[in-house]
Amino acid sequence: MNISSKGVALIKRYEGLRLEAYPCPAGVPTIGYGTIRYPDGSPVQMGDRISEQQAELFLIEECNAIAKQLAKLVTVSLNQNQIDALISFCYNLGCGALSRSTLLKKLNQGDYPGAAQEFSRWVYITENGVRKSLEGLIKRRAEEKRLFETVGDEGEPTLVEPSPQEQVTWLEAYRSNQGQTIIAAWKDSELVELVTLDRAVKEDLISVLSLYKNARNLHVAPPEKRIPEGEIIKFLGAESVTSKPFAPQPALDSLLVRGSEGEEVKWLQKRLQELGCYDGEIDGCFGLITDNAVRVFQARVFGSPEADGKVGPLTWKALSGDSSIVPSKPYTDPGGGTYLRLTKTNDMDQFGLRKLHLAYIKNGQEVDSIFVCSGLEGKQNFRIGKYSQSGSNEPLPEGKWHIHDMLWVNGKDNYNASWSDGLGPVKINLDYQGPEYTKRRYIQIHIDWNRFKRYSGMAVYPGTAGCIGVYDEADFKRLATWLRESDPRDLYVDWGLGTCPKPTVSAQPVMT
Repeated sequence: MNISSKGVALIKRYEGLRLEAYPCPAGVPTIGYGTIRYPDGSPVQMGDRISEQQAELFLIEECNAIAKQLAKLVTVSLNQNQIDALISFCYNLGCGALSRSTLLKKLNQGDYPGAAQEFSRWVYITENGVRKSLEGLIKRRAEEKRLFETVGDEGEPTLVEPSPQEQVTWLEAYRSNQGQTIIAAWKDSELVELVTLDRAVKEDLISVLSLYKNARNLHVAPPEKRIPEGEIIKFLGAESVTSKPFAPQPALDSLLVRGSEGEEVKWLQKRLQELGCYDGEIDGCFGLITDNAVRVFQARVFGSPEADGKVGPLTWKALSGDSSIVPSKPYTDPGGGTYLRLTKTNDMDQFGLRKLHLAYIKNGQEVDSIFVCSGLEGKQNFRIGKYSQSGSNEPLPEGKWHIHDMLWVNGKDNYNASWSDGLGPVKINLDYQGPEYTKRRYIQIHIDWNRFKRYSGMAVYPGTAGCIGVYDEADFKRLATWLRESDPRDLYVDWGLGTCPKPTVSAQPVMT
């Protein structure tokens, strides 16, 4: 049982879309298409803002949860229109209302016409002790009834295959000869993946274990047991890869602390702003807001115990973006084309997202690159176009994509505004070009604006619903320079699955 695009459209029409949290008539904070709880179970709070893409994500997640409950409640066969009508009914009123209803009783008796007549009874609310019908509910129940009674012209169900991480049933922990902890994730007797932790830090272990939400238990392998063979994914823990600064970094002449002033502090503030840690003025004065931002950055890179707010040589070097993770060899295209190329690495960030390598290929040579992400935690399944489903929250599929122009919410190069908390100030729409087709929609390039919450440093839904998430402002500035320099319009996503087309051989003209 899954809702179809027809059922989703029905719900959208009657719920309406609100990208900023608002109180529903009962006073409950609500967002998107009537969402009151996010997929992780946390309640919506006033002040929350989301993107349209996130709103659809939450809608699909809730519909999938309702579908699972329907499968337990309904004992007779249903066509897709009936499934859509019942999911819409439950989305509005809850599965509890259906479970107690005469509608369900008649339906399970095989009395489909009688069940259809019951929809019109659910149009009342009680306000100030008075029971009254609502016009909106009358129209919605009438449309659900018509859909329930319609034979044929059914929508296509949104069939989302569980990701490999969701199929893991148990975990096994090993200790390597080098002292590393290695987690083997198993689906019964089948090895799904191996994840290694470089640091013996409790928080890292908890983060890795949380990726496998359906794993029932964790076994500790005896020392003599051999570690299974397979591709090893490296869990990086705290953010060990920081983007390169957009402006040159000055030399650090002395320790920067509260009360420091000067050009070094001004650069520090700009750099922390690029990394999503600072929202204050660029005034060169190391005050409380700067101190808080430094601590946020230090907690990300070194861990909370090391976040003291003092900027010395170690913090200064971390701010430089001098990463130890470098692609083994820059890519070369003998055809000499100019385009962007996206591939995956074997590294995983602290949010359970694969680090992806976005390269700028100019006249056949890789001249620059940044790290990005795509998809959500526990949904890191890389597929070809036709097998990549809408609503899966997985990375965008392998294939060729067309790059559209940059769209700014509040003027070119203005990073102080945002389309939404999820998208940030700028987005680039992508269109799938092949091979064959994909059901994925609303795929864009944007900053992963929720990767770190300003000031607190707490992550709020890091990752994307399938878009390419640029880590921070500094990296997007680098991407913007590529697009403005030679206007590449092709993006080749190559997950190593064998379906990515070869780049076109013609080079783009270089724009000055």
